[in-house]
Amino acid sequence: MADAQAAGRYAGAVDEALDRLAGVGFEFGPDFAMHAPMAAEALVALDHPDMVPSWIELNLRRRRSYDPPPPREPITDADPVARRAALGDYRRVTDWVAYFDRRLAEAPWRDVVVEWWPVLLDGAFAAFTHGLIRTAHAVRILRISPEPSRLQLNELARGLAYWAARHTPVRGPVGGAGEIPVTLATRVPVARVPAALSELTVVNAGLYAEFAPRPPVPAVHTVTAPAAVRLVLPILPDELWPPTYAAAEALAAQVWAVSRGFSGKGAPRPQGDPPPLDTLVEDAVEIGEEHAIKLAEACRREYALRPDPRYLAAAHTLNVNCRHEGGM
Repeated sequence: MADAQAAGRYAGAVDEALDRLAGVGFEFGPDFAMHAPMAAEALVALDHPDMVPSWIELNLRRRRSYDPPPPREPITDADPVARRAALGDYRRVTDWVAYFDRRLAEAPWRDVVVEWWPVLLDGAFAAFTHGLIRTAHAVRILRISPEPSRLQLNELARGLAYWAARHTPVRGPVGGAGEIPVTLATRVPVARVPAALSELTVVNAGLYAEFAPRPPVPAVHTVTAPAAVRLVLPILPDELWPPTYAAAEALAAQVWAVSRGFSGKGAPRPQGDPPPLDTLVEDAVEIGEEHAIKLAEACRREYALRPDPRYLAAAHTLNVNCRHEGGM
């Protein structure tokens, strides 16, 4: 009963957040994803539902979203060629939302995700991995909630639609002098996928803390994107686990490759041991920056499966940089 009550409270807090975010666009700049739905859900998962309303109000003042493009023409299953051509066309994002809203009204949400997962996985670099991450947060909402609500199903539709509209191919690791060394197996058997994901996230958390990239945000997705994949694994058939892991590894390598193109000034790398996990979470919540909240939540979740100080170091590094830059 306690678990059912907790799930009910979680669902209610998430629905309130999604209701407050109704009508908010997908982006606040060219390819800059609006993080409010993801970060609000992460705040609830971090046991801070009471902070969500004020956090959303502040976030929406700081991140003025662009209106999505108007509808163009319906996307249908009757014309798979035209449907495929709409992948990667952000002008069709509103059409994609309507398509997935319709599909989720016709079929169980798990079936829709499983059907579209291999199609979208090929384009998982969409919006710098945020199509995948937003979809994964929506999947967690529906997995935890006692009954799917209209708001929750629409959030899944919006995650899938954003992923489809920003569909961007995943490239493999990029070689070359100076590359940050991410050397992990690209194919693993089904039974090894959960452990391999832990290895992937902990290695990248350690690299993030070691290199303390400037600016600090882009490389965070070497941890949060693979960690988001884990949220979806329980609803995927076994045959999709190995290619999903391979995509997660390639995504992390691609994020590192792109992040090397940025340079800027930031706080020095934190010295000494990071604070305890609970303190890191409270620091991230107090700072209020979207990525600090999401990284703290992902690191807490991954740390529960594999207690390793590299997760703490990564969250601490981002918290310090966010404080240096003035938080949210």
